[in-house]
Amino acid sequence: MSRRCRCFSCIREQNTREYKVAMEMTQSVYQEGRNFWKKGKAHRVTFIIDAQDYFAAFVEAVLKAERSVYITGWDIDSQLTLIRGEEVPDFPVQLGEFLSYAVHKKPQLHVNILDWDFSVLYTFKREYLPAWKFAWKTGRRVHFHLDNYLPPGASHHQKIVVIDDRIAFAGGIDLTHVRWDTPEHLPDDPRRSDPWEERYPPSHDVQILVDGEPAAFLGELFRQRWRYATRKELPLPEATASDPWPQMCIPDIHDIDVAISRTQGRYREKPEIREVESLWVDAIAAARRHIYIESPFFTSSKVAGAISKRLYEKDGPEIVVVTRKKSHGWLEESTMDAIRVHLVKRVKRVDADGRFGIYYTEHPGRPDDLFEVHSKILIVDDTFLRIGSSNISNRSMGLDSECDLSLETWGHTEAKKACRNLRDRLLAEHLGSTPEKVGEIIEKTGSLIRAVEILGSPDRTMRPLDISPAVKNILSEPYLVDPERPIDPDDFIERFIDKEDHHSGRKRLIIFAALMLTLIALAAAWKWSPLAGYLDIDAMSEWIGSLSSNRLMPLIVVALYVLGGLVVFPVTVMVAITAVLFPPLIALALSVAGAMMSASVVYWIGRIVGRDFVRKVAGKRINQLSRRLARQGLLAMTIIRFIPVAPFSVVNLVAGASHIRFRDYFIGTLIGMTPGFIAITLFTESLISFLFQPNILNVTILIGITLAAVVLLIWLKRRIAGRVEQSAGERA
Repeated sequence: MSRRCRCFSCIREQNTREYKVAMEMTQSVYQEGRNFWKKGKAHRVTFIIDAQDYFAAFVEAVLKAERSVYITGWDIDSQLTLIRGEEVPDFPVQLGEFLSYAVHKKPQLHVNILDWDFSVLYTFKREYLPAWKFAWKTGRRVHFHLDNYLPPGASHHQKIVVIDDRIAFAGGIDLTHVRWDTPEHLPDDPRRSDPWEERYPPSHDVQILVDGEPAAFLGELFRQRWRYATRKELPLPEATASDPWPQMCIPDIHDIDVAISRTQGRYREKPEIREVESLWVDAIAAARRHIYIESPFFTSSKVAGAISKRLYEKDGPEIVVVTRKKSHGWLEESTMDAIRVHLVKRVKRVDADGRFGIYYTEHPGRPDDLFEVHSKILIVDDTFLRIGSSNISNRSMGLDSECDLSLETWGHTEAKKACRNLRDRLLAEHLGSTPEKVGEIIEKTGSLIRAVEILGSPDRTMRPLDISPAVKNILSEPYLVDPERPIDPDDFIERFIDKEDHHSGRKRLIIFAALMLTLIALAAAWKWSPLAGYLDIDAMSEWIGSLSSNRLMPLIVVALYVLGGLVVFPVTVMVAITAVLFPPLIALALSVAGAMMSASVVYWIGRIVGRDFVRKVAGKRINQLSRRLARQGLLAMTIIRFIPVAPFSVVNLVAGASHIRFRDYFIGTLIGMTPGFIAITLFTESLISFLFQPNILNVTILIGITLAAVVLLIWLKRRIAGRVEQSAGERA
């Protein structure tokens, strides 16, 4: 047995080592129950950059699966082409057909898929009827379920694949279209196309692969969600001797603890979970030298506040954020980008030493080409790393379902090196450089920002995000588009509509119900009272038939709607008259067409005569309405149409004068008015049936439709907050 040297220098060296180890052990950011759910030993950890390698690793792992494959995502598309290029394998490469092939090869293999039951507003961006497509393309052992067990306005945003509870993928990549790309991100790569052969911009993303206890914990998380969504239990997969780890994935780290953090909005028996938010804040607070972040969004007030706090410190860390230049679509540009500009300006105000940089990736020769940064990464010094599904947005911190994996590297030399290497690989990809060159510059200058400024290539570089242009925000309250918690519908209505207008809308609903009951009473009086002698049903039927058979009548009806709009005739009365003259479906189509034409004509009149004219003619409440419409656009139109605070034509005139965009106006009017038109048409049709055949069945139908219409309108009023709020645009 060797004796330890007791000389002064050796004792001092040993004490220094022990002190450093003790200090490192006390510097862990983890607090169980606050910023992570479970933590366990992973024997292998691999970082996968971009979807080409991830999809290939997914294919290899599924082909090795023996008992179970769990898949959950924001979007899952059976038409996704997993393997692309010249080397096409001898098995199906579209996701749905591939899963069918995999279960056919393994008689004991089951595949369970949980896809977010998305809002109708995303219908045109997603695979049509996904449940039917998966059922048609796959066998009985592929179980697909649309998961809607979540608060109104929330989405399921976790992106997890678990194989036999032995290995698991997690991160930012969904198994869907517009994700596949290579690390080269070639501007005109013909392989980068969706199932409809349409090209899409370069897309950058990151996934993490783990085995051991963290993989088993993610399997447990999936089974919890499956139980909530289906009310059925999934059994634990039987233990297998085979190893599903894909050979193409060389481990970056061995034998390290990996923590799992979640976000979950409060819903029914599910409590609120904000582990992701706490981990972001705690990790930023623990940084010493550098913080490296990748996220498509930058709208979380908590994360921005944590960053500002560190920048305010004299010797705080340097922070680099890589994001996308702009969001997709007019709605996200007018909401999420506007919030981002506000927060970045707030952060820069406290950045006296120039330690904060926020950048986007660009092809210098093609500055107009969008480069999608979809990854969700946080690397703190070389001591902490987090990869997951959560964006830097309020909803990722407290509303949507999220899952992040993270690890600390204290006392783990291999892990420290892997953290640095991943950061350097990511920066090299964005700058068109090499990881070695990036690492050399950072080592030499001690600065991530200097490395970004020095490096760059003719093919790819990073540009500072330009926050000088004013981005018009269509919402005055950011919480409506990027909420931290589920929105209470009553609170939503109270905030959005003035108290006086809110009561007015409620009164209109009551008046509408009373009108229905009055019409029923009049119909009964005409049938069973002396008034019956004044009503000839046969003559009325013949007259209605002659009108509805006239080929020009649809055009006449639409023209009358326009005329009615010009003279401020109640649109609900016109809808009821239309329902009398035509069969239900035709009546509904004509009502919608006529009302939209009338709304369009009066809108443009308002736009031509201008805001000053409207202010002179209208009173105080209408002027308030004008300001609200101009400020809040699509959302305002949808709510005001559904809960009317002014006559139809007046709203049309004010909307035009307010210079709300016609597209917002048109879509909001269509969404907000259609439910009421359906209710009026159904009621009128049932009333006519009652008049012509006053039997018990028609009486029951009439009363049932009346009650259902009232209940539906009240229910829709309570639900509209969550559903309209989902129009914030694509969030994945």
